[in-house]
Amino acid sequence: MSNPLLMQASQDVVYVDDVRELKGIQGLANKKLCIIKTDFKDINKIKKVCKQYPKLEIWLACKKISRENILTANMCGIKNIVEYPLNEDLIEELFGENLPKNLTPQKGKQDKDKYKSIKGLKVMIVDDNPLNTELLQEALKDLKLQLFVFQKPKEAAKIVDIEKMDLFLLDIMMPDMSGFELAQIIRKTRINKNTPIVFISALSDREHKVKSFDLGSCAYIEKPFDVKVVKSQICSLLKAYNNLEMQAKSKDSYFAMVIHDMKGPVQAELCALNLMKGLYGQNLNDEQKEILGDVINSTKYLQNLVSNILEKYKGDNGKIIITKELNSFKKLVSECCDEVKYIATEKNLHINVSYQSKVDELYFDYDEIKRVINNILTNGIKYSFKNQDIKVKVVNDKDNIIFSVANKGLGLDMKKVGNVFDKFTSYCEEQKSINAGLGLYISKHIIDAHNGIIKFDSIPNEYTTVTFTLPINLKA
Repeated sequence: MSNPLLMQASQDVVYVDDVRELKGIQGLANKKLCIIKTDFKDINKIKKVCKQYPKLEIWLACKKISRENILTANMCGIKNIVEYPLNEDLIEELFGENLPKNLTPQKGKQDKDKYKSIKGLKVMIVDDNPLNTELLQEALKDLKLQLFVFQKPKEAAKIVDIEKMDLFLLDIMMPDMSGFELAQIIRKTRINKNTPIVFISALSDREHKVKSFDLGSCAYIEKPFDVKVVKSQICSLLKAYNNLEMQAKSKDSYFAMVIHDMKGPVQAELCALNLMKGLYGQNLNDEQKEILGDVINSTKYLQNLVSNILEKYKGDNGKIIITKELNSFKKLVSECCDEVKYIATEKNLHINVSYQSKVDELYFDYDEIKRVINNILTNGIKYSFKNQDIKVKVVNDKDNIIFSVANKGLGLDMKKVGNVFDKFTSYCEEQKSINAGLGLYISKHIIDAHNGIIKFDSIPNEYTTVTFTLPINLKA
């Protein structure tokens, strides 16, 4: 189909209110485009024009664009139907200042304002019938959306964990994979688990509708559908979802700004407390030392909390930047264990390191992996019983170096807890502790960014083991 933007001369474009008006137009065979207003009652006459002028591209303009009308037009070889009255922007592109007297433009600026808030949003359409996908594309084209169209659901499933969408439009009955199965895959992804899903199906029974809403669908549209109604419905859904997204981002930005402003004062407070301990610590009695120690530990916790929240914000917004360089993993493990040994002595814990891996140097982000190891170690110390060993073990297989920390302590019942790597997941009540629930969430983000895997295993009042892997051949 020709691009109207390429038609520079308005003389190449003809518009008529009635197909019968074409008889009085000179040189019709030499025109590039002919737009005919129709109610589809005259489709046989239009069909004859198509046969008479096979090189002339014909568009139809009608008040109601339905699936039936599009199919009828396609049978005649007409690939484009535009809404009547024509949008003034389209008319300006086609005719410039030489506006035909019989053509009344539809005000386009109102449409622009109406759809401005959703322009550029990403919508995935999955339907094995190309006629259905074409119909939806036609219905949504003037919304200025980014449309991702698939007729094979398995191909769509490959990118739902890679590309963030703003809306999914899914057929139900498809070969190889149903729309319900694809929706279950979408709901398990990290980036699209909360993205709205709309099912568009010819199935009208109660069971399928109930199942669709059980899967978190926002709407269930039955085929055949009214194009204008579906267009309005989709537009409304996108606006509502986009508004919620913008509000959430605004709150997150403010939250991150406040936390960031706390970082400096907290660091200054910790430095002042450590200076006080160094200068006057010897002159304090046991009770005063204990109080000062508690204040320092609380400030360290606050410093760690501020740091973790900022990292969480970066992770949620895709801003964790991994800089992989060739580093000694053995050196990093030793350094991390040395840094936490003083915390371990408070509970008379011994950190037992077993570095059995033949691999030492590999590519990873030293600071970020250090954050992960420190987080795992401090958790292990925090929730361990007194007078125990914290076992740090490093081994490797063919493809990965494998790091683990095991401790005997409070532990968790894995049958009762949710995903321990979700943000703000905390088990303070069970473990009688203060915990923001961000450490493992951030650790997973960092390990994922290194193409590794992190796992958590625990039995209440027995043990907890946290393990992560890093690819040996991962290069910068």
